Amino acid sequence: MATAFSEAEPATHIVRAAVPRGNLEDFLKTADNDENIIGVFADPRIDPIAVCPSGPEGTDKDVEQLLLVNELQRRGLDGGGVNVVIVDTGVNINYLRHHGKRLGFNSELSWGPVPNLPLGNMPVVPGQSLSHGTMCAYDVCIAAPACTLIDHAVLRSQALGGSQMDGLLSDAVRSYGILLSHLTKAPQPLAGDTTPRTLVINNSWGMFQREWDFPVGDPQNYSDNPNHPFNLQVASLEAAGADILFAAGNCGPQCPDRRCAGETNAGIFGANSSPAVTCVAGVDINQERLGYSTVGPGHLEDQKPDIASFTHFAGSGVFTADGGTSAATPVAAGVVAAIRRLHPASVLPPAQLRDLLRNTAEPQGDGGFNYEYGHGVINVQNLLNALPG
Repeated sequence: MATAFSEAEPATHIVRAAVPRGNLEDFLKTADNDENIIGVFADPRIDPIAVCPSGPEGTDKDVEQLLLVNELQRRGLDGGGVNVVIVDTGVNINYLRHHGKRLGFNSELSWGPVPNLPLGNMPVVPGQSLSHGTMCAYDVCIAAPACTLIDHAVLRSQALGGSQMDGLLSDAVRSYGILLSHLTKAPQPLAGDTTPRTLVINNSWGMFQREWDFPVGDPQNYSDNPNHPFNLQVASLEAAGADILFAAGNCGPQCPDRRCAGETNAGIFGANSSPAVTCVAGVDINQERLGYSTVGPGHLEDQKPDIASFTHFAGSGVFTADGGTSAATPVAAGVVAAIRRLHPASVLPPAQLRDLLRNTAEPQGDGGFNYEYGHGVINVQNLLNALPG
């Protein structure tokens, strides 16, 4: 696999390859001495971010009220015409429409890492992790019911890298490359038109423990390396005009996911802590942090998470509770998509909207930034008041 990484001349390309373990040392030495090779990087294992097993708090209707969805729609902020990419296990559009969502679907920009995936029509089996993407899509539609979904089923990747490593990150690079190509080649929008230069990208997945990665300082490291190809791709996509949201993770000290392997003070890894993304922690409908929500700092930017959003409520029906920071992130992504309906990235760049989300969040704790809630809980009224024009 080769992916164009830069529009500049000469172009930079990413090539995915499998190297036999016995030849790895010689391969790395050869690559290090080749001026045409920028670097060799690994694919650390990453998984969907799920939920601690306990009952839901409230419903999606409660979340609608907390997000002032009626007021958003009164102002025409329903996500209509805004493309939202669900980078996950795949979505089922008919399931969502059957459950009252009036969203659109962009099949042309949808993508999967293996052939013959039924993009936009992934089977939904309640309680199974492969239905995780449909839950995320449902939660985006709470605040942005008229958005247009794009299905990037990256977590269906079957690429392997040996040991505890796999090829998912290289498929994530391919996914983001498609989206970057779309944004950089799309024409500038007309006044008042949010398409086609608007992309909101939801990522409810991440790396759970350091054992899934190469050590910090190793050139193949992902978690702490801003020059890893995927971290660079994330920054490039945000610079091109995409709003990128990542889940903080479910390794909070009070209720960690089993995949955390006891690492509850490790912070937030890799792209989930990139300065180019909005990293989302999880709170219930009473604004109390859920014990599984990972505590900062971030490995790429210290002050992570950025904000907290609502989770652990009865909603999609895919799971007993739409929970974990997996649900908190698309809830926030839906707010961003709603805002983008009339405030495109060409007028309000992603970095500025991220600052608005931080500055208008309702502070928790001592009133300033902290590693549990970030800058505070998302506050739609404050955000609306702060929007330009």
